[in-house]
Amino acid sequence: MKKFILPLVLLMFLLVSAGAEEVIKELSGSETASVGPITVPDNWEIQWETKGHYLQILMNTADNIPLGYAVEQMGPGKGTSKQEKGGNYILDMNASGEWKVKILKSK
Repeated sequence: MKKFILPLVLLMFLLVSAGAEEVIKELSGSETASVGPITVPDNWEIQWETKGHYLQILMNTADNIPLGYAVEQMGPGKGTSKQEKGGNYILDMNASGEWKVKILKSK
């Protein structure tokens, strides 16, 4: 029985580690907000959820130069926006209603 337990524990550890997300930052609010600069690695993503009328996330450089919208959600919803280039970014949340955002390192 002991020979069976160690491999099982190791397998469970590997499965949990493989599915773990590396959260860089978690944000939430119900109104417009500006966050950053946030330092992110190459291949990162924004996961969002909103219960409000809209959520827009504008990405800016650390010098506050607009790069475009990473998220434009009209009405309640959720989703993921994958980003390739890492660096330092300021995120401007333009929102009406409750929202949650996670910044993650992509798997």
